[in-house]
Amino acid sequence: MTSTPRFSLLALSTVFGLMACSQDTAAGLPGGSGGVQTATGGSASTGGTSASSSGTGGVQSTGGLEATGGAEDTGGTIDTGDAGGTVDTGGAVDTGGNSAPGGRPGAGGTTTAKGGAAGSGSKAGTIGGTVGSTGGSPGTSSAPQPGTVPTGYPAPTADNFAKCQKVSIGTNDACGGQPSGNICIECLFGGATYNASETTPTADATSQAGNYLVTVTLGGAASGDTYISAESTRGLLPSVTTTPGQSLTYAFVVNVRAMEGQPQHAGGPGGFPGLDLFFSGKNPEVSAIGYAKATDATKPIMVYMASDSTACDQTGGAFGGWGQMLPEFFGPPVGIANYANSGASSNFGHWGDITAKWSAGDWVIIQFGHNDKNSSDAQVQANLEGMVADAQKAKVSAILVSPPARATSIPIGDQSSLHAAAAKAAAASKGVPFIDLTALSTAWYDTLASKTEAMTYHANGTDQTHTNLPGAEKIAGLVAKAIKDQNIGLAQYLR
Repeated sequence: MTSTPRFSLLALSTVFGLMACSQDTAAGLPGGSGGVQTATGGSASTGGTSASSSGTGGVQSTGGLEATGGAEDTGGTIDTGDAGGTVDTGGAVDTGGNSAPGGRPGAGGTTTAKGGAAGSGSKAGTIGGTVGSTGGSPGTSSAPQPGTVPTGYPAPTADNFAKCQKVSIGTNDACGGQPSGNICIECLFGGATYNASETTPTADATSQAGNYLVTVTLGGAASGDTYISAESTRGLLPSVTTTPGQSLTYAFVVNVRAMEGQPQHAGGPGGFPGLDLFFSGKNPEVSAIGYAKATDATKPIMVYMASDSTACDQTGGAFGGWGQMLPEFFGPPVGIANYANSGASSNFGHWGDITAKWSAGDWVIIQFGHNDKNSSDAQVQANLEGMVADAQKAKVSAILVSPPARATSIPIGDQSSLHAAAAKAAAASKGVPFIDLTALSTAWYDTLASKTEAMTYHANGTDQTHTNLPGAEKIAGLVAKAIKDQNIGLAQYLR
């Protein structure tokens, strides 16, 4: 398997809430990626300190998607509330668009992470091993070579792939962000009725929501380049290049929600019910698919995300939140459940959606600050500490993340309004990991030659806050690398 730069953004125009935007040019999607990864060891113990493990990081950029519900303007505001954002009169996003950068390398190879026993409140990892919910070092984890299906996962079959069909790029958001000349293979395993409502899920979609264990065999008679996404333009695996006759099998956890993009926000349609998979590229080669809803016996380790439009699952192909690209960096038994919502602040209106679903041994990543413009650091710190306290009570591990920087200038200017200091203080107070994404993204932006170059990673080439898919993947990679560098317990599950 090799990785090659490819994939440019589809020219499109999408209207979200109060704002219209279009993306006319190209952005690269991924090269090859490593195989599936499963946890195989580690026993529970009481106590435990912060998790330590090793894994692989690695990142670069990918395609793009619209920030649905409040857009950043040149004056510096995003969305004005949790229920929905509005466009500031200081300057709406224009309808132009700069070309995004070319492809990115894949995550590469397989990895092995090793550790000791899990911390207190650990739960059995259903695909082997245990994981500390409040800390502790993780058990031994091994990522098998592509071709291995983890224990408890369904075997991929040709019959399941026969249910898929080729569709035009962008039809009901299919293969969002792909250039019009590429092939898009759509697999709708829950039903073909598209829900265009931006606020109300269908009964069918609600009944089919849940976590799905998915296996995919790539490769065929011809050479292939295949990018895998799911639900609302959610990245699952960087583009994989296969040679004629080569066969590679990968496994995933896919979180399926009744509203498959944002939980509830103007600009994020409900989408199709049940599990949706998409294969795209110049010549995607797929031969078999397996899927099954997770049971109590095969329950994945879920990572819930509480955040705003900079991280949410965006819809359409023009803007991208880094949380929707985070699944590319994790293998089984970990799945990402992204409840980030445009306009959300640290007084998070969808927190109850997360607490109703998590269980001991799960994780939650919390990032707020962009929409806390009228709050003090003390208020934001108190809100964050309250969420962490809820997690700790439920034996769920929390990671606090400061917001990505606004690319208002290169070098990046003062970012104190994003409340990174509050997030750091809250993490120290509650004894949980802290990722200073404000500093990490600032350092990355400052390596770029100009603001013009920075805007190639941003929606429409003009939005200073919201990234496109290449930028979202880059930011997700910074988070993944920080998890690895800090030896946070999730590191053992990085691809």
